[in-house]
Amino acid sequence: QETYKNEKAKTSGPPLHDFHEPASEGTSGSDSGKSIICTQMYQQTQLEDWKKTMQLWYIFQKKYLTIEHQEGYHFLFKPFVNGMKKSKVLTALGKHCAIARTNDIKHIMFRTPFSLSGRLVRLVTEPICYITGKIKSWL
Repeated sequence: QETYKNEKAKTSGPPLHDFHEPASEGTSGSDSGKSIICTQMYQQTQLEDWKKTMQLWYIFQKKYLTIEHQEGYHFLFKPFVNGMKKSKVLTALGKHCAIARTNDIKHIMFRTPFSLSGRLVRLVTEPICYITGKIKSWL
């Protein structure tokens, strides 16, 4: 984890974040704070290009998604990421979905080859996150 903090400090460009939220230096491996979701995804999946992916997701969400998406994402994916700590199956699923979603975002933003699995991940998760965030805003 200390290595990750040092690497994070060296990154330039948009802040590393958890889907709208800048990662704070004070967050640790505990479940506190919204930035822990992406930190845990990074640690669990061990994807080499996670920093670039987070920057790409940041640009995409600023252009195409809403605050309701953000709120729903945090509500739904915090328990999922906590489950990843205990389950190799959830970790593999999270890694697959993150890669697929990234491929679809690259297609939208840079016209890279189309990714059916990425489009499906986005078509399922983004509306669910939005609806969840909308319901949370009414409560």
